[in-house]
Amino acid sequence: NRYNDSYVFQLRFNFKANMVPWNQIFAQALGFRINWDDPPDNFHQYKNHFIHRRTIYNNIETVLDKNGVNGFHCVRRAICEMETIPDPRKIYHKLLKMVFRQQSSATDKWHNKTSEDCEQSISLCPISPLHVSLFTDV
Repeated sequence: NRYNDSYVFQLRFNFKANMVPWNQIFAQALGFRINWDDPPDNFHQYKNHFIHRRTIYNNIETVLDKNGVNGFHCVRRAICEMETIPDPRKIYHKLLKMVFRQQSSATDKWHNKTSEDCEQSISLCPISPLHVSLFTDV
C-alpha cells in the first residue's frame, strides 16, 4: 500500500470458528494485525534474502504467546494438521503445506513429534489453520 509518499506494510491473520455450523452470523473470531509505516531496519530487499522456517515459527510463537495462546503448541498443531492433508487442492492449503513442512534440522523442535504430541498440541491450542475462513478479509 502507498500512503503519503511512504509505504505502509501490513500483515494480518484471521481465525474464525462458527458457533452454529449452518450460520456464520454467530461466530467467534481472533485476529492479529501488524502495521508499520516504513520497512523495519531488518527488512532488506536484496537478491538471495531468505526467510527461514525457524524464524517464521519463532515469530508465530512470539505473537501467539503475547496474546495468551500457547505458541509452541499452535505451531506444532499446524504441522500435525498439515500432515493430514496428503494432496491439497486449495491454494491456501498448498501454501500452508509449504510453510509447515520440514526442510532442515533447524525446525526439529516442532517437527520431532509423536501422535501423542500432536494430540496434546491439538488440545492445548484453540487455533487451527484448517478452520480458517478464507473469506474474512477480502
